[in-house]
Amino acid sequence: MHEHNTLEQHEDDHEPWYKGPIKVIIGLFLILLLVMWLIPYYGIKQNPEPNYLPTLENLNVPEMTIPETNSEKITAYVQVTPEIKQIADKIVTLSCEETSKVCNSKAIFYFVQKNFNYLNDPLAFEYYKTPQESFNSNSGDCDDASILLSSLLQSIGLQTRFVFVPGHVFVQVKLKEAISRYKSEGDWVNLDATCSNCEFAELHYSYSGSKKSYSN
Repeated sequence: MHEHNTLEQHEDDHEPWYKGPIKVIIGLFLILLLVMWLIPYYGIKQNPEPNYLPTLENLNVPEMTIPETNSEKITAYVQVTPEIKQIADKIVTLSCEETSKVCNSKAIFYFVQKNFNYLNDPLAFEYYKTPQESFNSNSGDCDDASILLSSLLQSIGLQTRFVFVPGHVFVQVKLKEAISRYKSEGDWVNLDATCSNCEFAELHYSYSGSKKSYSN
């Protein structure tokens, strides 16, 4: 009887590997794998990136009729027409796999930034191009890029405004859904399409401390 109890005690002393410290290590490892999988998943959901950047040739943009605009206000040149809407829809459809205002904004910003050449206005006067003119010429200055960018963003239902700093103008888009590091003033995100080295929401350092004025 004593020998039998001693045998049972020895058997208890040698627990299977899955009931000892290794069990805890494996559990922690599985939790770590789960966390590593979830963090990128939710990061992509909150900050999606376009998976494709179309060119003007991809969109087959036809020659556009230029509307008559004689206003001195830059906002008067923003055009939300069926043809501009169609182009904006094509850009976001080709670029983003799922509906996301952040991804759509990135797609349109990079489209304008990469597809249009910078060209100065005449020395004698300021000239604002309509988005139709910018598509026809494939070029423009910061005013023209901002008008085009604003027109495309507004065509997909996003609120924009022009931001003026000395010698320059760029666009801000209102994106409540954007991550905090993109936002500069409330829910407004900076978009400077003529800054060739700027990423989404970035400004050239020379404008970081400049006095700003706004126009909606």
